[in-house]
Amino acid sequence: MRQGTGASFRVFDGGNPPGVETMRQLRRSVASAVTVVTVATEHGFRGVTVSAFCVVSLAPARVLICLGRQGDALAAVTSVGRFAVNVLSDSQEFRAEQFAGRAPLVNPRFDRVRHRISGSGNPILEDSLVWFDCLVQAMHDGGDHVIVVGDVREAGQGAGALPLLYFDGTYRELAAE
Repeated sequence: MRQGTGASFRVFDGGNPPGVETMRQLRRSVASAVTVVTVATEHGFRGVTVSAFCVVSLAPARVLICLGRQGDALAAVTSVGRFAVNVLSDSQEFRAEQFAGRAPLVNPRFDRVRHRISGSGNPILEDSLVWFDCLVQAMHDGGDHVIVVGDVREAGQGAGALPLLYFDGTYRELAAE
């Protein structure tokens, strides 16, 4: 690390592109909404916790997610060409852990997970803050992830009031006013 002219300016990895560990450290300083990407396949429902999500365009309505190359979520989304993004509310930390594989896993029928089915057939988590049901518009190389751009075909709000956030390696909540 090299110090710059200001006290808050630091350059990592000697001015070279940052390595994996440096990127991990820096990523921890970026707060993100916690989402669960869901998809219906011929083998049942599939869901995965994803923190790389953003709204790309308002017109046309378009979002993006990033899915790991090694995960089966990418294969599921690729095979059916559609997915839903459920932005989790602050009461859904357990759901984030389940879909991340760190709590009892959800089966392909989503038993004990309150959900409804979107117009295109994807499961929508009932207590989500907001949700977007999408058709895959494009897929791009993103290094160890694939960037999936989706055209939003249906969207709505759930029962949640505040978002669940991920920051500095842990879940966070906004303070209610």
